[in-house]
Amino acid sequence: MVKVSRVIEAKNVTHVYMGWSNELKLTVEGGQLNVELDESSLRSVANVLNNKIEEQDKEKAEAVAEAAAEIARELEEKENDEYTG
Repeated sequence: MVKVSRVIEAKNVTHVYMGWSNELKLTVEGGQLNVELDESSLRSVANVLNNKIEEQDKEKAEAVAEAAAEIARELEEKENDEYTG
């Protein structure tokens, strides 16, 4: 058995479509990438993507919380300075 591997680099997905025939179509700059996925592969891809999205959302929420805490500290310091000043 011969195994063939190919890496395709594509940027900026502009459209995603999942057809009834289990074909994932990604429209990218310069063309289209079509991938046939069985149910198991589709679920695996979905799990990986959902986990990545969850991780990114958590990182963004932590960054927002840190920024809000910093702003609150700065406002408190300003209020304290005005009160004591």
